[in-house]
Amino acid sequence: MVSEASLAGALSNRRFELIVLPTEKCNFRCTYCYEDFQIGRMKRRTIDGIKKLIEVRVRDIDDFTLSWFGGEPLLAEGVVREIGGFAHGLCKSSGIQFHGALTTNAYTLQRGLFDDLVAIRHNNYQITLDGDAEWHDRTRLLANKTGTFDVIWKNLVDMQGLQQNFRITLRLHVHSENIESVRRLYGKVQQAFGGDDRYQVFFHRVSNLSGEKGIPQTELGFARYQQVLAYITGAQDVGEPPKATSEASLGDYICYAARPNSLLVRADGRIGKCTVALNDPRNDVGRLLDDGTLDLDQQQLQRWFEGYRTMDARTLSCPLSTLPA
Repeated sequence: MVSEASLAGALSNRRFELIVLPTEKCNFRCTYCYEDFQIGRMKRRTIDGIKKLIEVRVRDIDDFTLSWFGGEPLLAEGVVREIGGFAHGLCKSSGIQFHGALTTNAYTLQRGLFDDLVAIRHNNYQITLDGDAEWHDRTRLLANKTGTFDVIWKNLVDMQGLQQNFRITLRLHVHSENIESVRRLYGKVQQAFGGDDRYQVFFHRVSNLSGEKGIPQTELGFARYQQVLAYITGAQDVGEPPKATSEASLGDYICYAARPNSLLVRADGRIGKCTVALNDPRNDVGRLLDDGTLDLDQQQLQRWFEGYRTMDARTLSCPLSTLPA
């Protein structure tokens, strides 16, 4: 059952979330990835259009979240800095609550860049690991097929030196073949970050989203997944465990794609709702115009809000799962 508080937050016209893809290119080639990396860095007209959109929307809201996705958003670091700095400054001068967030592979998130982003209130980061180095470096590879774990881990450790508040959500991918690797990683995370409440763990059942036949489908069934999480988290005895959650604890969750006050801006200026269905025509709901206004297909857009009519928990938590073709 979705709570009244969650519904109120999702439907409030005083809140606004903009998810921006500054580039759809990526320096990784994860074996299960669904993206095609065809669209490059956001062009000047789209950058300026986003800034104009933000400038208009902040007149009527109390709370603004700017979330960055990709591709790998930090491949377009300059776009993130420009729009992020503009939004932070505008909200600060207008007395509006501002939240900056990035979903990043963290390969280029070195301490200096991290400091700069936190300074403009980009305080929330989701960073994925596929196990310890032994497994992670099989599946989360650079485009040149080399491993990435050691660089990411060094960046995560270096972040601890910053005294300001931030939140790092370590998304640990679990499937039937990497259970022991994730168990070792969870112990490593506990040793390094246990007791630092700025770090938390989110377990996720990973599957082959790319659809390529050469990549095995190793998704765990839900009952088995719960058993695996108990095994991974229950046998650690070093330090204080970091806060850990998973899909099983999101009973009150309304997906950003189901929220009328959340929009996705792709690198080419197209407007969507879902970061997973980038190549799905159902996800094309309009375009950002040069003057910052939105040309929206209202009929297409309304299909993403069906969950509020039915109050079906599955539709609200993932509108794509029940969206008609």
